[in-house]
Amino acid sequence: MRLYSSVTAARPLILLLITALVLVACSREGIYHAAMDREKSMASMESRTLQVDGMDIAYLESPRREGQETLVMVHGFGANNLNWLRLARHLQQDYHLIAPDLPGHGQSTQDLSLNYSIEHQVENLAAILKALDLDNVHLVGNSMGGAIVALYGAVYPEHTLSLSLLNPAGIQDHPAELDERIEAGNNPLVVDDPANYSDLMDFVMEQRPFIPWPISGVMAQRAAANQEINRKIFEDIRGGSADEFRELLPRIEAPTLVLWGEEDRVLSAKNAPVFGELISTS
Repeated sequence: MRLYSSVTAARPLILLLITALVLVACSREGIYHAAMDREKSMASMESRTLQVDGMDIAYLESPRREGQETLVMVHGFGANNLNWLRLARHLQQDYHLIAPDLPGHGQSTQDLSLNYSIEHQVENLAAILKALDLDNVHLVGNSMGGAIVALYGAVYPEHTLSLSLLNPAGIQDHPAELDERIEAGNNPLVVDDPANYSDLMDFVMEQRPFIPWPISGVMAQRAAANQEINRKIFEDIRGGSADEFRELLPRIEAPTLVLWGEEDRVLSAKNAPVFGELISTS
């Protein structure tokens, strides 16, 4: 009886030791990749690559079922195509999904000599869709991606079936907290140390989701490792022509949804009506 009691009392410690040994045996990168593979599987999406204008482009794709139209999902600044996986679970039955890593992001080419302005990324997106032989598509974009798909719809209206702009960049008639921080010399979107990744998450999300530490640790390391390319991308975006962007929006012909979270600290939701006024189809 005493032996049984001792073993029973020690079970939590034994389980803790076993868990620790498993985590040590599996690298954080291994855990991260296993988790992402599971997310991709649940969204019925597979990783693929192609070359466009000398650049390596990584993208995710779901199976194309008969009669399905294509929905292209474009991520925001400093993000990648994996950010769409949870949403893709709910869409892959109705659409053929494509989610590219734009140049400078994720697993696609990162080259400090390239221009990553909104205008250039629109042409990159057009080249990607042409290489994939996709002619008429629906597009959804978040933040930077929202500005890119909006401008794509204006420049290529004949190839655009619909647009969904989620907290889109491109118009800043009303500044947000991000603008105040940048003026003060602090850009929270560019992580220079893994320890600061938590601050980024708190800044861009009103309700931060739970992310297990091995996975969040890898995300923090990658964000810090990308600080140089992210600074370049941010500078290129800020250096683009806001007037030209505004002038082109009325050319959009496709049905357009503008959706904004009112607590957005990166881009003020007060800019939503401005998009609505400029896009007659919204």
